[in-house]
Amino acid sequence: MVSSLAPVVRALRRVSVPWRAPPLGHSPIASDQRVPYILFVERIAVYGKGGIGKSVIASGLSTYHARQGRRVLHVGCDPKRDSCLRLLGHMAERTVVDAIGHEPGAVSPSQLLNEGRWGIQCIEAGGPEPGLGCGGRGVGLTVELLEEIELLRDELFDVALFDVLGDVVCGGFAAPLRRGFARKVVIVLSEEPMALFAANNIAKAVVTYGENGVHLAGLVANLRSPQSDSELIFRFAQRLGSEVLTVVPRDPLVMEAERRGETVLDADSNSPAAQAIAELAHRLDDVDCSSLVPPTPLGDDEFWEFLRK
Repeated sequence: MVSSLAPVVRALRRVSVPWRAPPLGHSPIASDQRVPYILFVERIAVYGKGGIGKSVIASGLSTYHARQGRRVLHVGCDPKRDSCLRLLGHMAERTVVDAIGHEPGAVSPSQLLNEGRWGIQCIEAGGPEPGLGCGGRGVGLTVELLEEIELLRDELFDVALFDVLGDVVCGGFAAPLRRGFARKVVIVLSEEPMALFAANNIAKAVVTYGENGVHLAGLVANLRSPQSDSELIFRFAQRLGSEVLTVVPRDPLVMEAERRGETVLDADSNSPAAQAIAELAHRLDDVDCSSLVPPTPLGDDEFWEFLRK
């Protein structure tokens, strides 16, 4: 491992007091101002509809950066709490929601960090049991925690990856955008209509929170079938005023690696999917946010008309 949990824990003890969850009904983010102390940390949010492969992409990016010697924080923003599975080799033992439920008073932030392969520090937002609450609340609480303890400081981390469910970009799931915690947004999609529809809605959220320093860096095409035609995705990217950063081919090694609890880069860094993720990392490194323009998402009627063409 290139780093250990101990230096992070020591730093947290120096700068923070025990964190307390806000009362129910309290908005996790009170205003839409950018947080100044995170400006020197590379912050990437990977969005996409459920099951589209965003966790494969996000955990692959975290692994790539960590293998390059960078200090990485990986934040899973999905109630299923499975974002860090490939980094830890198992489900995260601690989540933000669990910690708040078990310790309704003070919560020590250091208790939420799970160290994975290559020294990657992992946090899972978690969420309520199905049918018992809002899935996005855990994401909002997690973002508030990161702000409260100033965890995204450049003396602790070089890169922060947010893996965010994006079927519905409600207030909770949009929390990484609302205060500029995410600087470069990547949308993972396939050629399927609902994946494109979710991507269009995510682009709308990027426009909404653009003043917070949030930018759409581009799209990642994760094709459902080896016979799939990516032409529709490239046309959609052009219509958004964005670009396709990489195309991830169908690779059986992805599923095999998932069964073993590892990323496809750990399984074989020369595999087609691993090479596509490495290309994505390079492309994101080269993205100059000052040159990006806001996306131009379609209205609902425009979207369905676009699909019919």
